[in-house]
This record gives sequence, structure tokens and C-alpha cells, in this order.
Amino acid sequence: MTMVRAAEQSGGLSLLADGRLAEVDGDEGRQLFVVTPQGTDTYLIRVAERGDEPTDVCWEVRSSGSQPLRVVAATCAPEEPRQQFTLVQDGQRGGEPTYAISSHSAYLQNSPTRGLILEELGDAPLTTRFRLVDNGAAPR
Repeated sequence: MTMVRAAEQSGGLSLLADGRLAEVDGDEGRQLFVVTPQGTDTYLIRVAERGDEPTDVCWEVRSSGSQPLRVVAATCAPEEPRQQFTLVQDGQRGGEPTYAISSHSAYLQNSPTRGLILEELGDAPLTTRFRLVDNGAAPR
């Protein structure tokens, strides 16, 4: 599947060559993902490749000092808490369901100045939701 910010008509999420998750308009990076259940309400988000070979690359939350939390590429480790994400359907846009993506109470949000970051909402509203676009069967 691909993941697209619900407020956008084009572009999608991609793990770029430098390992960070970003929103792109072109075909750069790795844009196909497989969401694999890891228990009650948690998922591992694995990078998929076209063809038959699954990858061993997953999303992982990373901190960098005083900078916001980010999602980066990491070797898949299903037991790693920083690789456990929650996807909750919380609305619709254009007749399609939209989802909030979070990890341990920090939500994936689009910041106009910093791009995709994870942040705890506190009293702030959730402003970024995503559409999950089916691209056919996932690699085995």
C-alpha cells in the first residue's frame, strides 16, 4: 500500500535514501509499505518492493536531542517498541476512510517547517490524517 496525507491530492509518504520518512511528489525513495499486525492495535510498518522479495526495513521512531521525533528506516525488529505503530480510522475524506498514525501517544503530523514529525498532542487537535491506498498483493 501507499500512504497519502488526506489533505493532499498527490504525493505520498516515502522512506528516502538518507533513511528519513518524508512526503514526496515524485517517485524517489521507497513508497510501498506493508502494515503487519503485532498484537492488539499495534502494527509493524515494513517497506515493500515491487516483485516477490520482502525487505527487512521497517519504520522506527527516533529522537535527536531537542529536535522533534522522526520516523526513520531501521532493520525490522517486531519486539522493538519504537517500531510499534497504531493506525486508527478517525474519519473520511472524499468517501475514503482516513487514519491517524501514532506511536506511544506521539502522532505523525505534517509540520510546515519541519516536514513529517511525531508529536504528542496535549490540548492541540490532530491535524494530519492519512489515506491508505491499496496497491495489490504484498510480497510474501
